[in-house]
Amino acid sequence: MNKQTVALMALFAGWILLADIADATTYEDIAGQWCGDVTDYVFAPNTLTVKFHDDRPANVFKITKYTYTNDTVRIDWLNADGKESVTVFGEFSGKAMAQQENDDKPRRPFHRC
Repeated sequence: MNKQTVALMALFAGWILLADIADATTYEDIAGQWCGDVTDYVFAPNTLTVKFHDDRPANVFKITKYTYTNDTVRIDWLNADGKESVTVFGEFSGKAMAQQENDDKPRRPFHRC
């Protein structure tokens, strides 16, 4: 291989890496308020507030960790009794996302309020 071929291959590899990084989710993708059919969520750096559409009071949960991938955000949080729970959000597209289905919880769509 000549130097030009090697340089082009390196440039292409760098472009692929940047494309993956550009598509990766970040805190800004999930931060703030999201509205759903039954509840609204407010994501802050250390808390998740769940606001119900009926007369129940809001719940505030401690977030212990955000984990970002190219297309999801995993939230590790503590529920009221201190039990660790995990919720994954994905399908980010503009002003929409969905809480992903898991064991006993259905998929729930949300949009920016």
